[in-house]
Amino acid sequence: MNPSPIPPEDVAMEPRAIKVSVMIPTYNQAGFIREAIASALAQTYENLEVIVGDDASTDDTAAVVAGFSDPRLRYVRHPANLGRTGNYRALLYEHATGEWVVNLDGDDYFIDSDFIAQAVQCVEGHPEVVMVAARVTTKSERDAHDSDLPPEDQLTGLEILRRLPGRPYLLMHLGVMYARQPALALDFYRSAAISSDWESLYRLALRGTVKYLRRTVGVWRLHGENETGTRDQDKLMANLAIWDVVYGDAVDCGMPPLRARVSRARVVAFLARQAFPAVSRAGNGALAVFVATVARRFPLAGLWILSHPMSLATLAAGFCGRYRRATHPGTAEAPIA
Repeated sequence: MNPSPIPPEDVAMEPRAIKVSVMIPTYNQAGFIREAIASALAQTYENLEVIVGDDASTDDTAAVVAGFSDPRLRYVRHPANLGRTGNYRALLYEHATGEWVVNLDGDDYFIDSDFIAQAVQCVEGHPEVVMVAARVTTKSERDAHDSDLPPEDQLTGLEILRRLPGRPYLLMHLGVMYARQPALALDFYRSAAISSDWESLYRLALRGTVKYLRRTVGVWRLHGENETGTRDQDKLMANLAIWDVVYGDAVDCGMPPLRARVSRARVVAFLARQAFPAVSRAGNGALAVFVATVARRFPLAGLWILSHPMSLATLAAGFCGRYRRATHPGTAEAPIA
C-alpha cells in the first residue's frame, strides 16, 4: 500500500532567495565596461542577474560584452539613444526582474564582492527597509576619497532629509540597493536632470527606512567623458531644481513646510557651492552669473551662499573680471582654482 501523500501545508518549503538585478547602463564606454561587468559577476550572492543596457553605442561595447559567457548576464541594445536617465528607466521598467536593484554605471565598478550578499542580509525580515546604503570611493585623476555614513545603523527618509546637506546623508547611486516595486510605483528616473538618481532615491527613502552597510563597495570614476563635473549652467540649475520636488514630497510625508523650505535652501546652497570649481573653469564672470541665477531662483539659498566669505570673494573676483573685460577688451581672465 502506498503511503498517503503529505498535505501541502505540512511540507517545509525553503524560502525563495531574494533576486537582485544589477543594471549596467552604458554608452560608448568600451574602455570601462569590461571592469564593470566583471565586478558585478564577481559578486558572491547567487540569485543575481546582470543586465547591460547599451544606449546605441558606436564603439566596441557589444564586442566587449560578447566576451563574457556567464548565464547571469544579459545584453540589451537600444535601437536609438535614450539618454542617460532614459537608459536607467528602460532597464528598470522593461528588463529588471529582481525584487531589489543596484545600478552600476558602465564606467564604475564594485570592489567588494560581498556587497550584495551583505545588503540582502540587511533587508531580510525587515519590510520597512526600502534601501541599503554603503560607502563609495570617488576617484578622479587627482585623488580619491570615500563617502561618509551616519553613526546610526538606520534612519528614516524624513530624518535623512532633515540632516542634509551633511555629507554622511548624501546617497551614492552605485552604493545603494533599493526595492524595485516601490521604485516603480514612484515613477523612478522620471527627471532628465543629471541628478535624477537623487530625485528618485530620496523620494523612495521617504517611504521607509534606509539601512547602512559599513563597507566601501565600489568606485565612482570622475573623468572627462562623464557629466558629473559639468559647467553647463542649465544642467546645473536643473540639478538644483530637483530639491523642490524632493522637499515637496517630504512635506506630503509629514515634514513641516517651514522646515522643508529651510532644509531645501541649505541643500541648494551647499550643492551650488560644490559646482563652483566646474563653473569657474568657464571664467569668473560665468561664476558670478551662476550665483546670481541661483539667488534669483532660490532666494533663501542665495542668502546662505552670500553669507559664506569665500562666496563673497568669488563674486568680487567675477564682477571685477567682467568690469576689466568691459573697460579693457582683450584682458585675460584666469579661472578660480
